[in-house]
Amino acid sequence: MDSLCKSVLSISQKFPPETNPTAIRSSKTLKYLPEDWQVHVLSGSRSAVWPRSNIHHARSWYPARLLRLIRAIKLGKLLDWLIWPDEDIFWLLPAIFKAKKIIRNYDIDLIIVFLKPYSAGIAGVLLKWLTGRPLIINVCEPSTCDDLYAVFPTKLHYYLDRWLEDFYVRQSDAIVYVSQLSLEQVRSRQPRGYHSRFHLIRGGADPKDFPDMSSNHSSLDTDLDTFEIVFTGGMTGWEQLLSLPRQSWAKKLRQAWMNLGRYYNINVQSASSSPIFIGRAIKQVIDQNPSWSGKIRLRIYGNKFEQAEAVLKEQGLLDIVSITGTVPYADALQKLQTADLLFMPLPDRLDGTPGDRISLKTYEYLMTDRPILAAVPDGENRNYLGDKPGVYLVSPFDVEAMAQVIAQLLAVRLAGKTLAVDRAETRCQISYVKRGEELATLIVDVLKKIGDEKFSKLSQVIKTTNIPGHG
Repeated sequence: MDSLCKSVLSISQKFPPETNPTAIRSSKTLKYLPEDWQVHVLSGSRSAVWPRSNIHHARSWYPARLLRLIRAIKLGKLLDWLIWPDEDIFWLLPAIFKAKKIIRNYDIDLIIVFLKPYSAGIAGVLLKWLTGRPLIINVCEPSTCDDLYAVFPTKLHYYLDRWLEDFYVRQSDAIVYVSQLSLEQVRSRQPRGYHSRFHLIRGGADPKDFPDMSSNHSSLDTDLDTFEIVFTGGMTGWEQLLSLPRQSWAKKLRQAWMNLGRYYNINVQSASSSPIFIGRAIKQVIDQNPSWSGKIRLRIYGNKFEQAEAVLKEQGLLDIVSITGTVPYADALQKLQTADLLFMPLPDRLDGTPGDRISLKTYEYLMTDRPILAAVPDGENRNYLGDKPGVYLVSPFDVEAMAQVIAQLLAVRLAGKTLAVDRAETRCQISYVKRGEELATLIVDVLKKIGDEKFSKLSQVIKTTNIPGHG
């Protein structure tokens, strides 16, 4: 790879200390770019910090009071229709003004934008037009990924989001996806001349967040008092399992108003990504093995649904499922490394089509040596996990299959054997060190291509220009 120092501006509206997937991916990938490169980050958060880079901040013009007033008078539905592609659109102009100064003051070679928010990509395109700098757009979660975004305010909004995806492809010099299926779906809509712009750089995990836990696990695996199944993050699908009181006519009318015009791109059953079905599997295991009562527990770290305990109580699962609210990211990773089994559910797709989503949790789980129970539908996540060691794949609603995996692993523990999985090779493949190298290679390739094109055009001008006294 070209070792000449590069100067890069990353537009990362979401950045640590935020812990959403885009903030984690952008900070971790940029961290492992070559050390002699100058990396500048433009964030929307005044508290954004990162030792490696020069952090810059642009304050959003978000009209908080006005929008609160509109929602207070029950007209929030209008905001769903009018604010597009997302509420971070109010960050667009401040970001462009700030980025232009950064590009001028630090002689930036290339701009890279991490999405989401999707409106940040518009800033990247406008900056390319204004400054002539090449642009890479990194799509962490496509706006038309129907596993994540199955509902749109209207059908028009769905087609606008598709148009925006295509617009980003045609205006960028390279576009990066984390999912092979997402990449293929968007690429299939483009003229062949744009296909070379697509690149796959998957998500990952930082090895420095996962120190060697082998000594801890040797003692953990011989402790037979408990068998802990761990999930980190905010589970979905709670609402579908909560018994609600009978609604008044006023509430029904309001609900009808809020649903007016909504477009459902696909029918996704989010209840399958709740803890209910694995909870039933645990109960089934205990019913079949009464001596294991009190030993098996599912622990959820990072829950944000306020009525979660009410759902668990209705389902009779309070005695085996414990819930903890938001925890620091480092603490959540520590919980993964001390579990007996990691659980990862995704919403089921009722039409049976393959989903293109791949969860960031996939890589964090694989960076440990803990067995993984993945209740995921057909699609990208299932395909990726198919050949990974220590992964047990089941369908999202298959309680029987979940129970069999839990019983099998607990039997191994009771026999005094370790549950640790050798994933040394996998850890190298998914490390953000590798992701940083892949991004650096792409940046160099884009700069070389831009340079070659400019040289080619200059050569053509020289050849075709009639210089007096020559030729």
